[in-house]
Amino acid sequence: MTISRFVSIGASVHGHDNRLTLLRLVLAAAVMIEHIPVVVNGLGSPLIAANGWSIGYAAVNGFFILSGFLIAGSLEQRRDLAGFAASRILRIMPAIIVLALVAVFAVGPRFTTVEPGVYWTSLETWFYIPNVTFFLDTSGAPEGVFATNPAASEFSATLWTLRYEVIAYGVAALLFFSRFAWRAWAFPVYFVLASCAFVAVRTMWPEAPDLMVNLLRFSAAFLLGMSVYAWRDRIPLHALPVIAVIALPGWFVMGDHPAAEIAMNIAMAAGLFWLAFVRGGVPTFSRLPDWSYGLYIWHYPVFQIVWYVGYGRSEGMMAAVGIPLAVSFAAVSWHLIERPALTQKNAFGHWLGDRFQTRSGQEEGEAK
Repeated sequence: MTISRFVSIGASVHGHDNRLTLLRLVLAAAVMIEHIPVVVNGLGSPLIAANGWSIGYAAVNGFFILSGFLIAGSLEQRRDLAGFAASRILRIMPAIIVLALVAVFAVGPRFTTVEPGVYWTSLETWFYIPNVTFFLDTSGAPEGVFATNPAASEFSATLWTLRYEVIAYGVAALLFFSRFAWRAWAFPVYFVLASCAFVAVRTMWPEAPDLMVNLLRFSAAFLLGMSVYAWRDRIPLHALPVIAVIALPGWFVMGDHPAAEIAMNIAMAAGLFWLAFVRGGVPTFSRLPDWSYGLYIWHYPVFQIVWYVGYGRSEGMMAAVGIPLAVSFAAVSWHLIERPALTQKNAFGHWLGDRFQTRSGQEEGEAK
């Protein structure tokens, strides 16, 4: 009788030799596919859903679960606030700045329904850039853009989640550099507290502000990913499918009750991390370029343009024309904007560190 060797998630993590990049791309594709009927038929269109939960909704939670795992790892490996901040800024900001500029100066003048004089003097046009780049009101579009589309006046409907991603980065850094809060045992506690708060608010306060609901929703998902990282050396890889099988019935039985989302997150986390790290001769596609972020932020404006010019007036046509174009935009974003920016993260991190040390030294001198 042979006893199978215990293989933990931690033992299966070998640098970039995993399927996390592939899984992020699949999640971005799920969000994109859900937006096809939305762009073609309007914002109130039925979504592609299972058990009352749309695939796009679940996919965004999946992004936050994977992000929690990766951010926890990044903090423990870097142990440097300036370096961490530099890598996060350069991962998020260059592409989003380019998107905002393209929206106002390239797409806007061509696809607006108002006269040029009205477009260029409208505050709605000029406020779109700071609204997007500072994660304020990311809904809408520059003045008159896509106003006659079924999903009227919406440039990129995915940008709203980025503010919560940035908040999660900040809270994770605060936990790590406060040290006393960064303990393996603490992360499951944080996850349970966030999950209970989310369920309580959704159940007992139906009119709760979206900001609160979304903060709790994404906090629960992000902290689940951080919990998996914290316990990666104690979680057996072969147990993950069992966890998913146990959690899935709870998700289906609870239907659209808010608690079902927690079961869905647990099942999805188990499935995602098993797929990310399982071996057995299955290729990891680890050399796949990371087009997921570009696909996430660019597919919606691409779909809006395709509908506007008349090539995506049905779901089938939108899929046939819009998806290849969206993937092309994602590729351009990665190879010309995102990856070149990320090559500067060490230099930018050193610059941020020098600025922080200089400022700290000046404040200490003034105090004396």
